[in-house]
Amino acid sequence: MIGGAFSAVAQSPSPAGPPQLIRMTGAFVEPAGAGSQQSPQPYPTIDVRVAEHVRSFRVRDVESLTNAKQGTPILRNLGGFLIFTGPQEMLDRLQNPEATGQLLKIEGRLYVKDRVLMINSVESAAWSK
Repeated sequence: MIGGAFSAVAQSPSPAGPPQLIRMTGAFVEPAGAGSQQSPQPYPTIDVRVAEHVRSFRVRDVESLTNAKQGTPILRNLGGFLIFTGPQEMLDRLQNPEATGQLLKIEGRLYVKDRVLMINSVESAAWSK
């Protein structure tokens, strides 16, 4: 019985736990050509599905608003793909070709197991060095 309790503790926290509130800052970029190599960056470029369109999103920063200790490690559980869902006006803004290259702050609930970000807000952000 003690070994079983220890095993359960050793496996937590589960990446499939309750959804976290996160803020992701980044920009949609033109997709890399076939065979190209990504330059080493502290944050990845991920493929994001917005409605029926897949776009490349260069992540600049990730903050967990639920658990301050997590931040960027959240993305390690996602692989390279995430689905954005939420209010239609926010999805329309993200699908707009004019959003390419704009720095955006996107907040929402991240369902890691399903690779879904339920968007609560989308704001423009200022580029800084």
